[in-house]
Amino acid sequence: MDRTEFSKRLNRIITPENMVEEECEKKVFPISEAIVQMMPSSLFRYRPCDESNAEILNMQIDAFRDDNIYAVTADKFNDPFDTLVKYDIGSIKTHVESLLSIETLLQIKAYLEQGHDFSGPEMKFYPKDFRESLKKSILAFDIKESKDYIENCKKQMLSSIDLLYPILSEVSKMFVTVACFCETVQSITMWSHYASSHRGFALEYDFRPTLTKGIENSMIYPVIYDDVRVDASSFMAYLYTNLMGLKTLNPDTLSHIRCSLHKAKHWEYEKEWRLLNYSPRDNIFEKKVSVVHYKPKAIYYGAKMSLQVKEQLHQVAREKGISEYEMYIDYSSPSYDMPYRAFKEFESWMGTGICEIDDV
Repeated sequence: MDRTEFSKRLNRIITPENMVEEECEKKVFPISEAIVQMMPSSLFRYRPCDESNAEILNMQIDAFRDDNIYAVTADKFNDPFDTLVKYDIGSIKTHVESLLSIETLLQIKAYLEQGHDFSGPEMKFYPKDFRESLKKSILAFDIKESKDYIENCKKQMLSSIDLLYPILSEVSKMFVTVACFCETVQSITMWSHYASSHRGFALEYDFRPTLTKGIENSMIYPVIYDDVRVDASSFMAYLYTNLMGLKTLNPDTLSHIRCSLHKAKHWEYEKEWRLLNYSPRDNIFEKKVSVVHYKPKAIYYGAKMSLQVKEQLHQVAREKGISEYEMYIDYSSPSYDMPYRAFKEFESWMGTGICEIDDV
């Protein structure tokens, strides 16, 4: 099983929001099966850690001590094309026209008359008073006698799509938070880009137990590298109508997963996996960080990490009882391999004449 096959499985499975739970579980089983086959025994998370920035240094040490994995929304990524979707404005406008038909509006009103509420996750960040007021207004509204008014509203919504959709495509990146991992700890580029130019560290995790036990509100997936962006037209239409206060069912509950996993092929060297966290947030526009608690099994110190920072991390690692390794440069090697070795206790090698040479 490779990422191409995983992509095929993920992209061909559709799970509407109103699908029976047992049927949904059966339908998504091939995705879970693929992840079980693909997941390596270890995944690595590169961390920035430079003594010249005390704030970042202390934050990373605290997170390591507390087994905290910080996940952020994709709009905070350094690549604006990461998780960027494509959409067909024409099909979205067709969806909105269908939604604002008299028949559909009568169905929504009947749904509310049965005692239901605007309680879906996409409405949670609206104030409760607003949701109750919206429901009250719809219940009191005479749909059959307001055809001209409805047509006018429809025209206004259709004209707003061209203005709002570029904004909404960014909002679509905020519905889940993401923590990133790599299949290898021996990547020169990863150490250079994500670990303070080899002054940082990497944490090793074994997520295989989570395949049966799970992590609360989280799931881990391999990233899909492709030259073509995800077509999220139907998902964007769903987000738009719900953000406008019209309660609709999600045509595919896997859409947000597809949107969060696709990345340009330029990044294929990262061999990335992503932990997606679905923890509810009161306001998706303000709170863009969530925390997942999971203990690493080892730490790897960067080849250029200072002795002072290494000592701080070593004390935490010893308290946690996890394995320690250090990356190093083998000056006798003809290759550009990134080797590592078991870390020796400070007491055994401190004071042996080894000293650091400052960069010029």
